[in-house]
Amino acid sequence: MYENAAFTLVSLLAISVLGAFCVLWLHGLFLTRNRETAKNITPSLDNTVLLRNGVVEDHDVNMHGVMDRIQDWVDMRTWLSGRFANLPEYLPDDATQIQTFRTHDIAEDKATLSIDAYAGVTRVTLNDPIECQPADRHQAIRLKTLLAEDHAALENSPCAIWKTDLATNEVIWRNTSCERLLGEGVHEVLSQFATGLEEADTTSQRLAIERPNEKAKTWFDVHLISAEQSHIYYAVDVTNAVLAEAAQREFVQTLTKTFANLTTGLAIFDRKKQLALFNPALVDLTALPAEFLSGRPSLMSFFDNLRDRQVMPEPKNYSDWRTQINAMIETASDGLYQETWSLPTGATYRVTGRPHPDGAVAFLFEDITAEISLTRRFRAQNDLRQSVLDMLDHAVAVIAANNVVIFCNATWTEMFGVDPDTSFAELSIRDLVAICKQKYPHPDFWNTVETQTTNNTLSRPIEDVIALEDGSELHCRLVPASGGAAIICRVPDVATKTQRTSSTAS
Repeated sequence: MYENAAFTLVSLLAISVLGAFCVLWLHGLFLTRNRETAKNITPSLDNTVLLRNGVVEDHDVNMHGVMDRIQDWVDMRTWLSGRFANLPEYLPDDATQIQTFRTHDIAEDKATLSIDAYAGVTRVTLNDPIECQPADRHQAIRLKTLLAEDHAALENSPCAIWKTDLATNEVIWRNTSCERLLGEGVHEVLSQFATGLEEADTTSQRLAIERPNEKAKTWFDVHLISAEQSHIYYAVDVTNAVLAEAAQREFVQTLTKTFANLTTGLAIFDRKKQLALFNPALVDLTALPAEFLSGRPSLMSFFDNLRDRQVMPEPKNYSDWRTQINAMIETASDGLYQETWSLPTGATYRVTGRPHPDGAVAFLFEDITAEISLTRRFRAQNDLRQSVLDMLDHAVAVIAANNVVIFCNATWTEMFGVDPDTSFAELSIRDLVAICKQKYPHPDFWNTVETQTTNNTLSRPIEDVIALEDGSELHCRLVPASGGAAIICRVPDVATKTQRTSSTAS
């Protein structure tokens, strides 16, 4: 009995020892494998941003200064696109696999960007095997790229840029345009610019430099910006602008002198319909005070004053006055306004409206009183001459040097049925000869009239007698006149003239 109990106890002890050995062996094996695995595991370097429907919802990026400005995928894509290529414009709502994007410089920069989307939630993860904080490294690379771009922009700027030390005023940096624009002696030129701004006590000044081999000055607009430890200067070459402004001033002065000597009144209104320019002739013609015109009155006020001074026709309907003025302005803007104003003073003005660029309009006032008087006098003389010719018994027609019948008297019109004053078309000598041949046939005489007047060979009077069917005779004469003109007249028969005189006396 005791032997069985001892055997059982020994067996239990052996089993316990064996079990303990197995447990220790398995535990050692597990620890060894964990140590080997731990050697091959890289600590997690991920920076993750969660977006829902394209809007940032959560992140573990330890850069609040950056993430505070990133609200959605548009901001985030802008922040990442300078380093990573081919980023999508829109995030996917769901994706079967993770999208991985690499940097532009794949050889040097091993960072990647992964995008994983599921059910409207997108996880954007930045992985960088080099740094413990991928977001910090990305921001540093991004700033370095931006600084390189900014430096290139400043270096290649078309204007001269340079910096001076705030304490010593020495030039500590300048771009390549300084040498290109300023040429030799760049240090002296930069010092001149700084001295010019200091003397003028301003941060912006137009300054000129004189080059040794050039007669003309070179002009620059120089600007100064003060930083914490330096002064930043900008110089832009404005020589062409200065020359253009000088040419414009000379041109305006020339125009002003020309306008001052014009006898035509000139009033130019700008696009706001305010008087912008006038000449002395306008003051003389309109009697408007120079103080009033210098005050740049509106166009409506200008014409109101003309009406008050009776320098324009009085409107029949005063209620429609402004409507008429507006219509006149619109017509002038189209370049169609031209009228003759007969004033109560007896003067006559020709007013012309002309459009100008940018909505401006100009009015020209011409005193045509003498011209109208001369025209009226000439018309009265013509009427008197015509009435005198109409009282003659002779039939008279006058042919101008260009072989056109210019006028005839009533006797001629009665005999031949020709009146050039009532005809729209010009009556040539050929047309007149054809009518005369048909009315009073005499081919030799009428052919001679046409030949002598057409060839301008008429040097002495030509007379002939045309026998009529009733046995009477028609005495015709072609007489040269001054200036290459000619006169055709029918001389009345003496017996006929005596008979007409006796009949009148009785």
